[in-house]
Amino acid sequence: MTELRRRSGPQIPDQSPGSADQNGGGRRLWVLASVAVAALLAFVAFGGRDGGADPTPRVAPAFTVEDVRDSARTVSFAAGRPTVVNFFAAWCEPCRRELPALEAAWREYGDTVDFVGVDVADSRTKAVDLLGATGVTFPTGYDPHRRVAESYRLAGMPTTVFVGADGRVVGTVQGPLDADDLDRWVDRLREGA
Repeated sequence: MTELRRRSGPQIPDQSPGSADQNGGGRRLWVLASVAVAALLAFVAFGGRDGGADPTPRVAPAFTVEDVRDSARTVSFAAGRPTVVNFFAAWCEPCRRELPALEAAWREYGDTVDFVGVDVADSRTKAVDLLGATGVTFPTGYDPHRRVAESYRLAGMPTTVFVGADGRVVGTVQGPLDADDLDRWVDRLREGA
């Protein structure tokens, strides 16, 4: 009869010494400490910025920077056409792997969607070498002091920001994109154009 009442009534954990729940407090403390350490690491890794799902601003900041290939020219982004803005650097191996897919998408969709590259915190020579090695010909700006990257609140590279014609951010992808993912994102931009 006692067993039946225990199951049907409210369950109160056994607090007696030697009970199975005695280490529950220790486990909870360990979990809380783990969460605190993870939060601290995220804070340090992202420079104190919000490491949430989409840290990119809702409206993409306009910018004009020197062309990475020719300092006498500039590369700009401003609302008006759907645009793919890709942030990369020569020291970023995933960026190197992603750039040919961006070039192929630009060649296919460039008549309806703008593509703008932004080389971040790099030497100009290495950036130009990277563009040559990967066959990139779309307009690419030079952001050696991270000013544009900071205005977009980047947390890492590569990062690609998809911007509608109205200047609003449609989506942000941190990490390398493959050709299929890129096609899906560009289709979304074109549908909203």
